[in-house]
Amino acid sequence: MQFEDLYLSVFEGDEYKKSREYKRQSPKMRKAIDDLFKKMDSKGSNFLNNFEKTITDVAKRHRVPEKKLYDYFEKEASEFMS
Repeated sequence: MQFEDLYLSVFEGDEYKKSREYKRQSPKMRKAIDDLFKKMDSKGSNFLNNFEKTITDVAKRHRVPEKKLYDYFEKEASEFMS
């Protein structure tokens, strides 16, 4: 399964907000994650090409570590694959 398939099946709309991993995040991280999804949705199918830059931009704007955003996506993908 490719990342784009995972994104479309799990993260489309606000479905990601129902996940256990999302609910574990701090309010600050949730805002960053929401912003990241909003930006990814606005870029359409081209979001994969800009994923790293988008994470960097969102991390700076919300003052959260990039690693935490990457870890969130990794855990969501792992949870979905289980």
